[in-house]
Amino acid sequence: MALDLEEQEQVDELKALWKKYGNYITRGVIAFFVLYGLYQGWGYYQTKQSLAASELYQSIVVMDEKNTKDIMQKAESLIDSYGGTPYAGRAAILFAKASYAEGLKDKAKEKLEWASSHAKESATESIALIQLGQILVEEKKYEEALKKANDVDNEGYLGLSNDLKGDILNAMGKKEDAKKAYQEALKRFGPKDPYARFTEEKLESLGV
Repeated sequence: MALDLEEQEQVDELKALWKKYGNYITRGVIAFFVLYGLYQGWGYYQTKQSLAASELYQSIVVMDEKNTKDIMQKAESLIDSYGGTPYAGRAAILFAKASYAEGLKDKAKEKLEWASSHAKESATESIALIQLGQILVEEKKYEEALKKANDVDNEGYLGLSNDLKGDILNAMGKKEDAKKAYQEALKRFGPKDPYARFTEEKLESLGV
């Protein structure tokens, strides 16, 4: 069927536009599919990495805590191979616990520092900061420890961080400030929290 004059004009306009912009359109479409393919591939890679990291992490969790060297070895492997996953931060916490049990405080601190700045989860970051602060208190590095406690911003860990602040301030001889920190910790813990009893005992020892 022959095209009428109006239809023919539309076809001619489309041909002219394609002649002028066809290459750009083709390149744009190709670029879109390339980027989409890369995005899909990256998503698959991330999922694969996360699953592998999860399996390795679970294999560490079920290990006997006395097998400190094996825990450290596996945790180190997870961090090296899957550092971009949430499990790396958790593995760093396990490594720190095992190395501390071995008397290797410097190694424990190193991994806790890493977790406090690289962990993908706020909870893991907070745990690392609190545990690092506790080690620094043992080393009588009170100002550094206080900074770590103050860096905790996860609501679920503000009780522990304030309890740690109380310990630090008490060790520094700042009894009144320590009382306030312990009282704040108790507000954060709630009456049924198992840590609350220990904080209450510390507060009572200060005469409250």
